[in-house]
Amino acid sequence: MCACCLLSCNTTKFVPQGQLLLNDVKVKVEDNKNIPPSDLMKYVQQKPNTEILGFWKLQLDIYNTASEDTTKWTSKNARKIGEPPVIFSSELTDASQAQLQRAMQNKGYFNAEIDTTVAVKKRKINLVYHVTANEPYMIGQYNVELEHNELAAIANNQRRLITGGSQFDAEVLNQERQRVASAMRRRGYFYFDQELLCYDADSTRGRKQIDVTMRLQEYLQHQSEEYKEKVFRKYHIAHVHFHLDYDPARVPENEEMFTSSADGYVFTWVGKKLLRDKVLVRNCPIEPGAMYNERAVERAYTRFNQLAPIKYVDISFEQISANELDCHIVLSRGKLNSVSAEIEGTYSAGDWGVAAGVGYVNRNLAHGAEELSVDGRASYEWRQNGGRAIEARASAELKWPSAVAVDLNYNFQNRPDEYTRSIFGAGLQYQIKQPRIGLNHQFRFVDISYVYLPWISDAFREQFLQSTNILKYSYENHFIVGIGYSGNYTNYQARNPHRSYWNIYYNIETAGNLLRGLAKPCKFAIDSVSGNYMLFNTQFSQFAKADLAVTYNQLLYPGQRLVFHADVGVAVPYGNSQTIPFEKRYFAGGANSVRGWAARTLGPGGYKGNGKLIDFNNQAGDVRLNLNMEYRAKVWSFIELAAFFDAGNIWTIFDYEAQPNGVFRFSEFYKQIALAYGVGLRLDFSFFIFRVDFGVKLYDPALRYDGSGKQWRTVPNGLNWADDMAFHFAIGYPF
Repeated sequence: MCACCLLSCNTTKFVPQGQLLLNDVKVKVEDNKNIPPSDLMKYVQQKPNTEILGFWKLQLDIYNTASEDTTKWTSKNARKIGEPPVIFSSELTDASQAQLQRAMQNKGYFNAEIDTTVAVKKRKINLVYHVTANEPYMIGQYNVELEHNELAAIANNQRRLITGGSQFDAEVLNQERQRVASAMRRRGYFYFDQELLCYDADSTRGRKQIDVTMRLQEYLQHQSEEYKEKVFRKYHIAHVHFHLDYDPARVPENEEMFTSSADGYVFTWVGKKLLRDKVLVRNCPIEPGAMYNERAVERAYTRFNQLAPIKYVDISFEQISANELDCHIVLSRGKLNSVSAEIEGTYSAGDWGVAAGVGYVNRNLAHGAEELSVDGRASYEWRQNGGRAIEARASAELKWPSAVAVDLNYNFQNRPDEYTRSIFGAGLQYQIKQPRIGLNHQFRFVDISYVYLPWISDAFREQFLQSTNILKYSYENHFIVGIGYSGNYTNYQARNPHRSYWNIYYNIETAGNLLRGLAKPCKFAIDSVSGNYMLFNTQFSQFAKADLAVTYNQLLYPGQRLVFHADVGVAVPYGNSQTIPFEKRYFAGGANSVRGWAARTLGPGGYKGNGKLIDFNNQAGDVRLNLNMEYRAKVWSFIELAAFFDAGNIWTIFDYEAQPNGVFRFSEFYKQIALAYGVGLRLDFSFFIFRVDFGVKLYDPALRYDGSGKQWRTVPNGLNWADDMAFHFAIGYPF
């Protein structure tokens, strides 16, 4: 109803008489499909009010709810939250045409034509910029005329970006200058800059071809010999100075300063020393006696910014002799200790759940940039059938700057109608970060878990632990001893935040292979019932598991994006195991999956739960598929709205009697993909995002097998609040 009221508002309410509301602006390229209109929109100087879902100017409608009386509270807030109308300006239209013309010329379209058409209706104006590119100019010959031998060799090597026959592009020409200048600075030429290079362009040969020649700027010839020698001289590093917790340009008063030095490194600090000398030297690629190298400077920025206690890094150089530089590295400490808290909750089918967590981080445990993280989390769930469920988790991780980390964790689960379970875990891992290409790697050399069930209810034992039930091995004491590798990639660029980008995560892990290889020669005990090997009278699991998640953020307009997400996972038991351990299996539904279902209540396949808490354990699988699409729009300050569509499910690898219709079959799985839709609210508080999602079932695969024919959840098919809708409360985006 509120939306209808806003949509019915007069959009020209605050447009002055005699002026027009800029309703729509488009750029159309008439003759070249290789030029995306979206790339040219950034040159348009005036854009209409922000739209949501591509048509609804929500913020303008909110603004128009204000009255003429600006002293009223409702009016003041409507103007504050909303967005005033964008009034058409012919001057800005002319400026946009000029900018588009210049942009096309920079791409080699020197004969491009820019025309503008307008359509006026009911005090609103729609603009269309028609771009006719015409034939582009090409580079005929590309020459390099540089007298300095090393400079000429760099400009002529195989990495050059310009070749004869390529399209003229001013941006590529500038990138080539940057490449050559950067290569010179990596070879010790500290004072060499791209502004020393320029191009001559000759278009007299005709046929829309331009001959391009790289040369040194003319003004360089008129400089003194001393200046020329300075530009073309290689420099070495004399000393490396570390300034800890102060800026040498602003020496603190009334504070005692301390200094030490060794092997060309000088350390100066105030107060308590932030980091040990060895840690600073180990992470510094800039070395006394070495030739100046711009790449070493870039690596130094990267390494120091990755150290947990460092907040700010600044690196500068000072010439101290004819060919020597002193390097000054200023390091400011960040927040060394922090405490965090989070809370989330769900509601579905009358069942409520809540979880809370706290965390503590020490980012400089022993003054060596060691990072200690300690986390605790507890959850409580009320169920109409089966009573309550309690879960508590604690974990600790210690990371060293060398990228080595060890972790310990403990998980306690208490389900009064089912079992009590404890999981002890430990691991050793090594991380490699490659921020230049957006790639991170994590190698888990040791990943150990011990699952212990001290108590199991009679009802649970009767249903799951009978000798004929293959799933019983998921609920017996067992070891998991594995190794793994995971990584993530992103092409997001902080310097270009309005560009669409990808996030990719992948994971591979195996368990039990080493123990299985040692079992026979070391004469491990054999379980008399299952025939599986045991370690310390406890069976160990053997399986392989792989996951892949891909997310694409398509930026539509400032503050608006369309996010596509897909993740798949497969886990296969073999050798010493007949099933995947319960804690390694997949679950569907919840705040980060198909949001029409509460967490862990969907699947596997067409399996239908019986509504009892004890049946929760049957809704787990070995194959996972999630497909999500979410539209996000920031409507005001920290408030963001979302609309989403989810699809997915889980399946089992083998056909288990306890999970009918749950096995994955290529001929059937696509009929078992659950569908849901909904809306959400996000509150962005910078340091965390609070999220509320309301999901509704659209297609329930479990109802496909009960004979009702009501798998499509519509009102005629009995769509209702209790069974087909779910609320989710969470921290952070779902993907």
